[in-house]
Amino acid sequence: MASSSTKEIEKELLPLIRVYKDGTFERLVGSPIVPPSLLHPLTNVSSKDILISNNPSLSARIYLPKLHQNQKVPILVYFHGGAFCVESAFSFFYHRYLNILASQSNVIVVSVDYRLLPLNPLPAAYEDGWTTLQWIASHTTDSPSNTEPWLIEHADFDKLYVGGDTNGANLAHNITMRAGNEALPNNVKILGAMLCTPFFWGSKPIGNENVEEHEDSLAIKVWNFAYPDAVDGVDNPLVNPCAAGAPSLATLGCSKVLVTLTGKDEFRDRDILYYETLKKSGWKGELEELFDAADEPHAFQLFTPETDEAKAMIKRLASFLV
Repeated sequence: MASSSTKEIEKELLPLIRVYKDGTFERLVGSPIVPPSLLHPLTNVSSKDILISNNPSLSARIYLPKLHQNQKVPILVYFHGGAFCVESAFSFFYHRYLNILASQSNVIVVSVDYRLLPLNPLPAAYEDGWTTLQWIASHTTDSPSNTEPWLIEHADFDKLYVGGDTNGANLAHNITMRAGNEALPNNVKILGAMLCTPFFWGSKPIGNENVEEHEDSLAIKVWNFAYPDAVDGVDNPLVNPCAAGAPSLATLGCSKVLVTLTGKDEFRDRDILYYETLKKSGWKGELEELFDAADEPHAFQLFTPETDEAKAMIKRLASFLV
């Protein structure tokens, strides 16, 4: 068998993934897969892996904080980051982070292991997000197909949240837009969307984005790799919700939104534009004050959750999930 150093490369998205002409591929970054845990020693949160759908195959890791018998708590459907091609609901960074978030916010977290590139280009991940919401909403009725006891016994379906970081926050936004136009089973509604440094972009540079290097930016490369057939390319409303002709953000299907920023994130100006566009759109929900983590780098709360800055951010997220 040929080694990766001798195989012919078909395409690559550096520093993330490389695809070879024989159909194999290498994910070049990412944290290791770790098992779930019953009563995590640091947080008292229990987790397990669950199957949401057989066709397509779709799994998740669900987190349950330590609760009293029959206690009902909110649900957070969480989408991990990783440019649609790396990381996992089962990987170390997300397992550690969501244990902490579930504990501090006292919510059930369903971390979706949506389908990744290169085998599953977009819109597969968007469909997986919607399938997950439908599966959760179905648990509001008494049916033999509703098999997840943690949801049946402890979920408050009037407090359903979606959230994520970077491309996961992009997924959360777009699924919430879909919920504004398409009903979930049993008329379940999304209460809030928690968007941490969401991945938005566009063909024309704005703010402090580099004009000379804009067309060669990693963000454009990620989108073209993830969704090569997207109408209007990087101005497709899925990645540029502020593009001319994009559906109005007034149709966003939730009651409140929290957007977080960091000072060293390339999406910062896009996220501010999204926030201001939503504010002016006529949307009837509650837009919470931007949380700005100042000089922190991209996704710092995942990589260094023990720092004072990360603790402050996680505390703010927890206060939103009520």
